[in-house]
Amino acid sequence: MKPKLNNLITLLLILGTFAFMMEAQERVSSFAQKELSEWASLLPVNSTNQTQDSLEQYSHNTSLLYSFLSEDSKKVNSVNN
Repeated sequence: MKPKLNNLITLLLILGTFAFMMEAQERVSSFAQKELSEWASLLPVNSTNQTQDSLEQYSHNTSLLYSFLSEDSKKVNSVNN
């Protein structure tokens, strides 16, 4: 009887730890989402796409958001424009 009780207690401790970790992950994710959305709302957004005829890399206007996009996203966006 004693080993079954030990196994049950161990199982309940593992399940409790898992539930605690899931709740903590949910809270951290929602907090991070809220903070990042507030931070992102402060970023300037360029709504007009101006093309420069210069080959110099520093003469082009680029949105900060666009600079963080992956190369695949940039290709999709340039095809859609």
